[in-house]
Amino acid sequence: MMFKSTLLALAATIGLSDALGINCRGSGLCSGNKGALSQLIAQVRAIDPSKRFSNGEHVTCVDIDNIGNHPAICAFYQGIGDRTFSLSETQTFLQQIVDHGCKLCGSVPTDPGNNVANGQLTVNVVINPTKRDAPQSPAVYEKRDAPQSPTVHEKRGDNLLVRRLGINCRGSSTCGVGGIGHTPNGDLKDVRDAVAAGEEGNFGNGDHIACIPFVVGQLCAFYQGIGSRTFTKEQSVTFLDQLRQHGCSKCGSIPVDPGNDVKNGQLTVNYVSS
Repeated sequence: MMFKSTLLALAATIGLSDALGINCRGSGLCSGNKGALSQLIAQVRAIDPSKRFSNGEHVTCVDIDNIGNHPAICAFYQGIGDRTFSLSETQTFLQQIVDHGCKLCGSVPTDPGNNVANGQLTVNVVINPTKRDAPQSPAVYEKRDAPQSPTVHEKRGDNLLVRRLGINCRGSSTCGVGGIGHTPNGDLKDVRDAVAAGEEGNFGNGDHIACIPFVVGQLCAFYQGIGSRTFTKEQSVTFLDQLRQHGCSKCGSIPVDPGNDVKNGQLTVNYVSS
């Protein structure tokens, strides 16, 4: 059964082999549910071979047992623009996610290389997959790189602390389920205030700058992909203020350098499971 629906808050072409950028990242709810990915792939095999899939369209979904409102594991394309992909191509992408060792969630670029600018096929948790509302940000939880030792404190002028291109409110699908069952329901402002009230310091790659209780885990602010660089508390608060000005209420990311290229890193606020 195919669905085209909300991707809630909810990160290989035809000849893909060993595609760079393939990963097993996903929502904080991507745990347990053994066999769900295999079931999803089996459902894909039963789809009409002539079917083509467009941006945001759910290829297929499998219900999973977890917290939230009727969560399911779904396969869908992100960021592919007006392009469509065939059932055969979709099966190839899914098999590469499996071959990469992913147990439930994961993504693979639709084009060769590590740049997902042209799109990706993602398997991730989606809340209420049959609901048909206006599309929202994909629920992709980007795990942090392994922490590195802070060695360099980069001083930046105010001109580099202006609102950045590439800022977004994407995050785990769990970002949208706070408060269910009386679970903690903090927000981005709470994270920002926790950072502002925290100790002075230089924060490196993967460091949790601050975390607040959220659902059954935490809502945390952390840097990704910044290499050996570090950023101050003041810079971190500025980034978080810009996320709020952008309209983000729970989760989101902002590049640490101007422009839409996050290869030099980003500050992210996202759900982290305990």
